[in-house]
Amino acid sequence: MKALIVGADHVDPIRQELEQNPHLRGFTVTEHWTGRKVGDERRKIPSGTGLVVVICDRINHQLLRNVRDQAKRRELPLLYARHSLIEIREKLADLVLGGGH
Repeated sequence: MKALIVGADHVDPIRQELEQNPHLRGFTVTEHWTGRKVGDERRKIPSGTGLVVVICDRINHQLLRNVRDQAKRRELPLLYARHSLIEIREKLADLVLGGGH
């Protein structure tokens, strides 16, 4: 299954966590949007995406609204976190084990 990471500049640790987390069974990262490029606010979530991870420290409100609305319409799990791998691990475990969005 594919995941989208929105926000942050360096996502290699997050990418590795998604690919190796035992609860997730090997997500692959389709895209990473830094949120700094012109037009990022209007991008569409790629088809085949099963999880959206939003790193809230570097994105603007318009991009956040766009991603949130698209994920809601497509009923995709949405994980919000600061740029902390420990927090992301905890939220991934809650998402998988708790079944929440």
